This record gives sequence, C-alpha cells and structure tokens, in this order.
Amino acid sequence: MALYYKETEAGTIKIRKAVIGRIVMEAVRKFQGRVRITNHKGKVIRTRQKYGVPDATEQLDINMSEKGLDLRLYIAIRFGTSISMVTEQLINDIKSDIESLTGIEANSIAVVVTGLISKQITPRNIEVKG
Repeated sequence: MALYYKETEAGTIKIRKAVIGRIVMEAVRKFQGRVRITNHKGKVIRTRQKYGVPDATEQLDINMSEKGLDLRLYIAIRFGTSISMVTEQLINDIKSDIESLTGIEANSIAVVVTGLISKQITPRNIEVKG
C-alpha cells in the first residue's frame, strides 16, 4: 500500500512507508550507536532486515495529511549524549531528506525520547517537535 500516490503525464509516482522508514534509519545510523529506535513504551527494538536493508517502519507513526507528512519517532539516547543536539539534528536531517528525496512536504516531525541508555534504560518521556 502506497503512502503517497500521484499520477502525472510521465507516469505514476508511488512512495511507500518503507521509504520513509529507510530515511529515518539512515538519520539514526549517523549517531553510530548512541541513538537507538524504540517502541512507544521505550523498549529498544531490533531492526529487521528487509531486502538486505535494516527496517523499523512498524515502530514509526507515519501519516499523510493534506498539509504533508506527519512522522513520530521513538528513540533512546546513550547517557552523556546531548538530547537537544540529537533531537534537533534528527529532525533537520529527516525533514531535509524526506523533502529532497521524495518531494513530499514534511508537515511535522516529532522525536520522543523514551529513555536514556546506561547499564539499564532509564525511562524518560521527552517530546521534541520540528
């Protein structure tokens, strides 16, 4: 099922949720293990391999509205890493990549920090929107 579907004179454009998921995974990967994707309850998830590519699309809240794409991402951050730096960079990277690679307007991107990772995960519930 396509998230975005548009007919043009040249043909049909279809963008699936997995494309958005891949863009998010690439943005998270830039932090080299200091940021992990979690579910909404804060449990760090193992990304599945889909077509040889890590995929965590089912853990993301992705919706398409008339204004554009709405995305909510849940993460845990390694202790000692700046929450504001991570969330700001994630929002900026994801927004610019979605708009440049897919042509879809990113209406809202929310990053929810569900915990801090040290020896154990310390629960948090910090939401940053961009």
